[in-house]
Amino acid sequence: METRKLIVILADISGYTRFMLESRTAALHGQIVINRLIESIPREVDIPLTLQEIEGDAVFLYAAHPGSDREWQDVTKQVSRKLMRFFDAFIAETGAMMELSPCACPICHHADQLGLKIIVHVGDAVFHSIAGRQQVSGPDVILAHRLLKNSVASNEYLLLTEAAFDAMGGDLPAGFVAARETYDGFDTVNVRVRPLDAEMLAARDAVYKLDRKALDSVVDRYVGLVGGDSIRGAARDQLRNPTRPLSRLERVLLRWEAWVMPTLVPLRRIATQGILARGHRKPPSLASGVRQRRPD
Repeated sequence: METRKLIVILADISGYTRFMLESRTAALHGQIVINRLIESIPREVDIPLTLQEIEGDAVFLYAAHPGSDREWQDVTKQVSRKLMRFFDAFIAETGAMMELSPCACPICHHADQLGLKIIVHVGDAVFHSIAGRQQVSGPDVILAHRLLKNSVASNEYLLLTEAAFDAMGGDLPAGFVAARETYDGFDTVNVRVRPLDAEMLAARDAVYKLDRKALDSVVDRYVGLVGGDSIRGAARDQLRNPTRPLSRLERVLLRWEAWVMPTLVPLRRIATQGILARGHRKPPSLASGVRQRRPD
């Protein structure tokens, strides 16, 4: 057991679990997005990140102090420089999925009601092992989780505590605004927030500005995501750890949706025709109890 400095990163796909509970197809499509999130962060942020665990809608990762101050500075620079690259890549992919999907399941229909937020905090944690598995804990880890519940009026944003911004802000783009959050046991917590709603809307609009060759490329990536290994991997995850209990029939139908339907449905043609016929961003969906996205 030891205490070390670390960067805590919590990536939260807001609202997915709620819609995943509504149907078998929603659970499958929500799992695809969650899996993409888990895969994308380590790929885009090219440093030794440790996946601590998946917590419902959130992914908990951390980067531990490597031992020397010089190496620590390298870690903070890499995280700060590449965190926005992750957001850009994930938002571009998610925005395209929103517009291309012909699916009417709760996840796809209410895609504009879902959001991505990332919380970053720098602090100390106790590193220990439980049943042979590395764990981190302590007040700074608790604070990062508390910050998932905040007053930010945005669906997509990057939130850094003052400690994280002090360590990383110099290598981040402009656009952060100062804010404060209050929690029992922590009093006032100073944070910096960069809303990214505009970037998501821009990513969705960009699909309609593509020439035919570029659109075909985006459609091919979408079809590969929802009709290839990604959907089969999501189905395996749901069969092993379903979001809600699945009957025997639902398990059979889940396998059908993941392994058979993609070979029967002309997704490429349907997605392309939908974009060309609509010509503009899908209208906002309405879902009771879900915070609506502010007007453009």
